[in-house]
Amino acid sequence: MKKATTIIVLLLTLILYATNVSAQSNNNNTKFTVNLKVAEKGSHEAIMMASCNLNPLSSFAITDVDGKTSFKNVPQGRYVLEISYVGYEKYQTTIDVKSNLSLAIQMTPTSLALKEVVVTARQKSSIASTTSVIGRQAIDHLQATSLADIMQLIPGKEMGNTDLTQQSNLQLRTLSNNNTSAFGSSIIIDGVPMSNNAAMTQGGFSSTAFTGTDLRQVSADNIDNVEVVRGIPSAEYGDLTSGLVIVHSKMGVTPWQFKGKVNPELQNYSLGKGFNLNKAGILNFNFDYAKAWSDPRQKTRSYGRYSLNIGYAYDISKKWHTDTKLRFMYTKDWNGKDPDAIADGTSSSNKNYTFGLTHNGRLSLDKLFMRTLSYTLGVSMTKIDNSNTSYISSGSGLLPIITAMQTGYYNVPWMTKSYLATGITESRPGNIFAKINDSFYFKAGKTRQSFKIGADYSLNWNSGRGYYNENDSLPYRPNSNGRPRAFSSIPALHQIAAYAEDNFTWNINKINYLRANIGLRFTSQQPFSNVSTTSLSPRINLSFSATKWLDIRGGIGLNSKTPGLDYLYPDRKYDDRVAANYMPQNDAAAQLLAYHTQVYNVEYSKGLKNATTTKIELGLDLKLPGNRKLSLLAYRDKTPNGFGSATEYFTYASNVYTAQSGLVITPGAATTINYDSPARQDLIFMTTGRVGNTNTTVNKGIEFDFELGEIKPINTSIFFSGAYSETKSWSTDMNSRSVAVVNLPTSYSSYNTTPFKVVYPSGLDYNMYRRFINTLRLVTNIPSLRMVASFTAQAIWYDYSRSFVAKTSPIGYITPDLAYHDITNDMQSGYLDMTGKYFSSMPSNTSIVKISDLNINPSDAVPTKSPITWNLSGRLTKELGNIGGLSLYVNNMMYYEPYLKSSTTTTLSQRNTNTFSYGVELYFNL
Repeated sequence: MKKATTIIVLLLTLILYATNVSAQSNNNNTKFTVNLKVAEKGSHEAIMMASCNLNPLSSFAITDVDGKTSFKNVPQGRYVLEISYVGYEKYQTTIDVKSNLSLAIQMTPTSLALKEVVVTARQKSSIASTTSVIGRQAIDHLQATSLADIMQLIPGKEMGNTDLTQQSNLQLRTLSNNNTSAFGSSIIIDGVPMSNNAAMTQGGFSSTAFTGTDLRQVSADNIDNVEVVRGIPSAEYGDLTSGLVIVHSKMGVTPWQFKGKVNPELQNYSLGKGFNLNKAGILNFNFDYAKAWSDPRQKTRSYGRYSLNIGYAYDISKKWHTDTKLRFMYTKDWNGKDPDAIADGTSSSNKNYTFGLTHNGRLSLDKLFMRTLSYTLGVSMTKIDNSNTSYISSGSGLLPIITAMQTGYYNVPWMTKSYLATGITESRPGNIFAKINDSFYFKAGKTRQSFKIGADYSLNWNSGRGYYNENDSLPYRPNSNGRPRAFSSIPALHQIAAYAEDNFTWNINKINYLRANIGLRFTSQQPFSNVSTTSLSPRINLSFSATKWLDIRGGIGLNSKTPGLDYLYPDRKYDDRVAANYMPQNDAAAQLLAYHTQVYNVEYSKGLKNATTTKIELGLDLKLPGNRKLSLLAYRDKTPNGFGSATEYFTYASNVYTAQSGLVITPGAATTINYDSPARQDLIFMTTGRVGNTNTTVNKGIEFDFELGEIKPINTSIFFSGAYSETKSWSTDMNSRSVAVVNLPTSYSSYNTTPFKVVYPSGLDYNMYRRFINTLRLVTNIPSLRMVASFTAQAIWYDYSRSFVAKTSPIGYITPDLAYHDITNDMQSGYLDMTGKYFSSMPSNTSIVKISDLNINPSDAVPTKSPITWNLSGRLTKELGNIGGLSLYVNNMMYYEPYLKSSTTTTLSQRNTNTFSYGVELYFNL
């Protein structure tokens, strides 16, 4: 924290000094006006509501119905003019402002008839952070049905088939799923995060619980472009774990377009149109329907999606532009028996209804400290109904039905045969988001500074009924993990954040320049509550142009992720133990089954902080002869305080009653219990269920992206990318265990109890994953035929995993009074009795545990290395004039599914399974 504070003070001092100097210089400059008229190339029709940006001035403008707009109060200097519009190639040029300018801009409609067609992810060069941009042409060529499909274009991501029947979340630069990374990468659509902080799970804290944003919910056909930030993001963005995805949906005048995608596992249809309402604005409409099956031969798992997106753009004045978007979505996951086979009633169904409203506004004020003022307002509400029906089996012949919600002794009914049960979870997560951002610009001499300052607020809640049984007498989970919980009883989550950022450029000479993105973000979570926390996230990205062909870049920054409601307010913990089991076969009336239920209520996870990730990057960007480009990057992301179970104990006494003591038995009548006369009393250790910052994860690796240029005789461009990734995670939680059964007397081992808990060193055991993957893409563009074809080859050269358990000795133990006692080195040859008393030599006439027998001597943790596998796919896109187009693809086109051995077994297992697929897409412009 001291280091962070020092960095922050230095950054603020630099920003304030630069602002003062620049403002004085800026006040002496003459201001000019840049007038624009934007039209379509060829037809010369005016383009209405084209987005115009003058960088790094941070000036924004929107064209009117005549395609005209202007930038006012522009200081003298050189700027980059960028103009974008859906369905057109992005226009970018450098202008030198020395006087008033009037420019006529002609934009080119996107088409395969153009010489350059981009069907891959391209690195964004305007900022120092590692960012990939995926445009509409690449999405179409990929035949993507959701945001999940688009992500396979990112370096280091695996190729795969479209599979809408499986939940899909995105985790960048990590190879494992833990309690922190399970939140997934942050997904922002039109400025509003798709927050999953209010996603709840039923039952105890689980590292396997899926809480990430389901990418299947985002239809690909309504996306204009996607930015994937793998590196250190702008201070504008917070609440992050493993990366950031910024999705821009379509907004603009477009023709009617119908699309249909068909493959053996999927049908996806969409219809869209952008209406020109002249001075009343622009109205966009898109409807999408998708239906998928895991196996068309046996439709045991299916997924359906209906989504409707309506966007409205309107200029309140020449300086005030607004975009308002509505989103309705319904999805259904279903899993059950094949309808053509025996229908026994077992199934799983998940229905999701989502409503979202987003409003974005930009005010072009062109003032000294307020060039562009922008704001975002968003609200989303989701209704999730999950139903599971299955047969609950009685494996031991006697199945107790435990439903107690309070601590006490209960007579428990039981079943002796299987029964059909249904468990239902009703979740109603909601989110409100508001953000305001001010952008302005200063320059002094050879330096330029573009500033952002802003604040945002988010509110997450869940008003659902939670988990419950359709029939309480036949519970779906008749055990401690199946108790009902009302999500509506959990407090809402508030987050308030403020940020400041300086994009600094120093043009040292014609060749050398320095760019710095310096930002600071402050976040307050649940202010004025018992779980209130704050976090500071300084971030720096640097880029230095050393020569005409070499740029050096690097950065360091902190991300902070809120725990979410499920971690802040965990469910109550239940422990059930048999108190009486009297089952005379010849006297059914006297049969009795009783349990003792212990309930511990963790009202909140005391002391739980945001998980903070320190990200470090260092990279080289090389411009090579023949228009070749190579980007090479090394990174290291460390999260020392990720979320995990926080082991803390309490103890309770549980009585056991037998026919010899405690049970009042009357033949032919119900058996009762004399609770004052137990046969024995067990002292039980139980964890509270609290969540803490007890997990450490380190992700590191090397990524590269190589554009090898074009083979001109065949119009073929070559792209080669890859990534070596490594993830290591371990727990810093107290490493405590029960005494092994073999070391205990039968009075403990027979009843599954322990006299004390043994504590071992933390952080020695770990999980390690490594992977090296390469992807080669050949893209052939034939403009005269309006056709582009691509062939992609991918190889996973190295796939490694290891779960390491260290050889270690105990360092302490916890007695039933919850007192901790050290075990020093000179005690290793001693003994402990059942009360925890230490003896240097073996005592007589007492049960003891030899301390040396408590050592952990694991078998060798042999790493698992999977054999090399590869995949090859082919894609073809053909425009049919202006009326539409056709796309085809084949994945695993060589049908390579070999039987191979791993490094730890001689058994052959099939690899690359379920990767073969083919499909077609047709689209028509109506």
